[in-house]
Amino acid sequence: MLLKKLNLPMNLPIANDEELEINEVENNIINQLQNVSKINIDATIRLFESFFENSLSSTTKKKLSEIFKEIIPIIFRNKHKEEGLYQLLRYINSINSNLDYIEMIKKNTFIYENLSKILSFSGLLTDIISRDIKLLEVIQPEYAVRLNGNISFYKNFFEKIDFDTLDTESMLNIIRRQHRLLKFQILYSLINNDINIERASTEFSYLAQATVEFVLQIIKNKISYSKKCNYENFCIIAYGRFGTFTMTANSDLDLVFIYDGEQNKKTYLDIFRQLITILSTKTSEGILYEVDTKLRPSRNRGPVACTYENFENYHTHKSFSWEKLALKKTRVITVNKFSTKISNVLDKLNAYPISDREMAKEVLKMRVNINENKEDTKNFEKKFLPKWFETKYVAGGQRDIEFLKFFYENESILIDQHEKDKKLLLFKRIENLFFKLDQIVNLCFTDKKQSNLPSAAISLLINETKEKDLGTLKAQINQGKIHNFNILNVILESEKNSLN
Repeated sequence: MLLKKLNLPMNLPIANDEELEINEVENNIINQLQNVSKINIDATIRLFESFFENSLSSTTKKKLSEIFKEIIPIIFRNKHKEEGLYQLLRYINSINSNLDYIEMIKKNTFIYENLSKILSFSGLLTDIISRDIKLLEVIQPEYAVRLNGNISFYKNFFEKIDFDTLDTESMLNIIRRQHRLLKFQILYSLINNDINIERASTEFSYLAQATVEFVLQIIKNKISYSKKCNYENFCIIAYGRFGTFTMTANSDLDLVFIYDGEQNKKTYLDIFRQLITILSTKTSEGILYEVDTKLRPSRNRGPVACTYENFENYHTHKSFSWEKLALKKTRVITVNKFSTKISNVLDKLNAYPISDREMAKEVLKMRVNINENKEDTKNFEKKFLPKWFETKYVAGGQRDIEFLKFFYENESILIDQHEKDKKLLLFKRIENLFFKLDQIVNLCFTDKKQSNLPSAAISLLINETKEKDLGTLKAQINQGKIHNFNILNVILESEKNSLN
């Protein structure tokens, strides 16, 4: 095996990328792969063989050489061969000590075409497939199990697992492996053009729903068995992307837990804590989801859950306007009589009007005024500035669109009524563009982002958004941000002037 694993960036860096710290050896191989068009297939195969020459056993080198001779010509046929070869390097760097994995690859040359699609798309997908030999089944041309647009697909997979004889760690790892297989199938279906971005988003949400339901059932069965009693007076509310079935490949779960009264409080809190632990504890197989519970009435203070009375009272009398707006993007994800009661109270709370003036005051408090910070911005290091493809929390991004839609859909006195309907349509078009962009970004990165998206990801995005090319796409995104930011500024200035 390699004496030292390479510390390569997730995706092929652009020339003179100042954000990345790469040593001389790594920089040399990156430069050669960036200029691979100047050499032929045989020279590229020799490049890969020589790179691993002094680090692996003769048996492993022989097997890798056979793999290189099969897959490199396939990658060369790809439009984005430089990035595909770069990910092949990262892929071999990850699996070279796993002899079973290498043997599986060597024996199954019929999957090389589909493997090259994974490698040519992004480093994130490469990382996922390199972690689990079982994922190779998904990219087999004759793989029989396909997505059917129904949550039952995911439920059936989980229900086949028997945990009765397993310890906690084994249980966590099996759930994570099964979840990774299902998630990878969604990812591969998208890049293989079997489904589009909207469908993939729905599938990610179905997977999350099925996972939460399955884990919750395990916890309930365990507690019911130990205490000889069923506990059903609780409810879980999903917010945000999970609440609206618009999850990305890396979305976390925004959850609020509610239980009925003080009776059995300890048991219900135990159920919620166990659910969070199983979903978010990191094991050797990774984690399922990050869980965020700060949208509960007590925020990050106090118990992880609240009572029905506390929830209703807070949102009736104490919640901020932005919290009332967030409440409109929720759904109940548990099924019992108490959950029906919560669904009814959500309908009642969401029927209450939200003050546009209060909303404007809150946005003014939370918003960063970019115009006042232009001089400071000039001194920022490049790596701390927003990337062109970031839309979530940047000025004029997804959060600003939520506020703009609120003001315009509610015909606020703070807006300019001229061409209101036309502006609403424009907001929704920009929102859809940002949604698709956000989905693609989450197929390429986790937390740390480079300055560029991989070429194959850009091609998929251009195809989905029906834009002409990358330049046009960037222009649409930047113009959308500026447009949103300026219009929201006008609304906020109107409220600020009324206060003076």
